[in-house]
Amino acid sequence: MGMHRGGGAGRSGGARGSRWRRWRRLFLPAAPDVLGQLAGQGAITVEGMVAFEAWSHGGGADAAAGVRAAQHKAYDARRLLLVDLRAALSTPVDQEDLYVLSERTDRILNEARNAVREGEVLGWSPDAHTATMGSRLAAATRELVTGLELLRRDPDEAGRRADAASDSVHHVEHDYRAAMQALLRTDDLRSALAGQDVYRRYLGVSDAVIAVADRLWYAVLRGA
Repeated sequence: MGMHRGGGAGRSGGARGSRWRRWRRLFLPAAPDVLGQLAGQGAITVEGMVAFEAWSHGGGADAAAGVRAAQHKAYDARRLLLVDLRAALSTPVDQEDLYVLSERTDRILNEARNAVREGEVLGWSPDAHTATMGSRLAAATRELVTGLELLRRDPDEAGRRADAASDSVHHVEHDYRAAMQALLRTDDLRSALAGQDVYRRYLGVSDAVIAVADRLWYAVLRGA
């Protein structure tokens, strides 16, 4: 008799659990794909950095407009992510990590836009040094975004992508020093001063890339 009553209770509990699951599906919103949204923001960032690379090679006004357009799109994508992060009951990666990764990824395009703006205000044209640095920074950003996409599925590879991005950016520091040394050999003081300001903006982009790489590794380690 006891076993019979227990079985009935089990069946009743199972029925209640089933009704609860149906209720959740009917009345609670589907969990937002916040990790996918972060990857989407990253994809827009890559788009902007491709335009920044083109500008760094002398792409002119069209490339500059591409950087600005991507920066606005990335900002909007980040705002939507924050709304969904606030509403999410749970997230596949720690909520704080998602927030910080989004904020630091946003900073990459902000710094790139600042470099473009500085060059335009100073009437300065990109040269071979910015071409090299721009290509390295775009490549590093691609590695980072691939790492973001892999964060949940293959965290070890995400960490390797963060390392690859950091390695590429460290080369930018050598490029920067070479560019500054070249400025010392020019007789055009105005061009030298303008170049100095713009080159420093490229270091700002590289610092933003490193910040994302560091946090990506932190998220990998925290999820281990």
